[in-house]
Amino acid sequence: MRIFALELDNDIKGLERRKDYIESLIARLPSPDLVLLPELAVCSYMPNQQVWKYADDCGQDTSSWAMGIAAKYNTFLGVGYADCENGDYYNRYLIADGKCVYGIVTKSEGEAAVFKRGWFENIIETPFGNVAVAICYDSRRRHFYENIKDKKISLIVFPHGSPADPKKDSEEIASNNYLCSQYADAFGVPVIYINSVGKLESMPGMMGLLMKLSGFTMNGKTKIYAVGAERISHDLKEVEGCETALSEERRKRDIAFYGDDLVKSNLFFRHMILKPDISIGIRQYHKRRKNSVSPKLHNKHI
Repeated sequence: MRIFALELDNDIKGLERRKDYIESLIARLPSPDLVLLPELAVCSYMPNQQVWKYADDCGQDTSSWAMGIAAKYNTFLGVGYADCENGDYYNRYLIADGKCVYGIVTKSEGEAAVFKRGWFENIIETPFGNVAVAICYDSRRRHFYENIKDKKISLIVFPHGSPADPKKDSEEIASNNYLCSQYADAFGVPVIYINSVGKLESMPGMMGLLMKLSGFTMNGKTKIYAVGAERISHDLKEVEGCETALSEERRKRDIAFYGDDLVKSNLFFRHMILKPDISIGIRQYHKRRKNSVSPKLHNKHI
């Protein structure tokens, strides 16, 4: 299967402009079988409530667009988007071809002030097997592992909107390598890490302030982790591509966690910054959500 991961420019804004930009890249791919986009690819990664004005209405527009693109270029397409359903906002990812949408995954531990949280499933059943999808932070949490550990899996996809300190390039790469190699080794299937590039939009809370002071940006680092895969030659700096065989595999070994986390975290950060940020963010979400405008009333050409 010829798989391509697109590292998108997060600074390009507007739904129609981004759709045109994404299609312009897909149109130049050499015979793609599966194209994978990052977290919130359609609207760009915005970790604040401004993203609500770009939210889809129960995935209708994104599904239609994805199926149209997939049909036009004879491929499967994985795409991240903001969605609104029954008055709540969600961070979601779907996989489609030209005939249908095969499934949708919702981020469980989404940005607290922006998206509704919950414990959601992570498997999308496709003609090429079960695809396990964990959106950004979910990929590092036990909940994702518990959801997939007893399933037969053909591919693991980690769509990200992940900022980091650009001065600590080697640390970001090492962190990504550890995450993806843990799952690639445990399940024996390809793991695709997809992230965007560009500036980090305003993020509420203490975490947002600390990231801003440290100069965090979206640094990409998109990579396909697949043993024996053949790299596909192309002339697009935004693209990673490989050809590899996919087959459903069962987990070959356990993955060790520190409580609910794949990586041992700083206790001060977790209890004094992260937990209060989440608690305050959830309250902000519910307060503002009541006064938000339905996506049906938004101009979809913004």
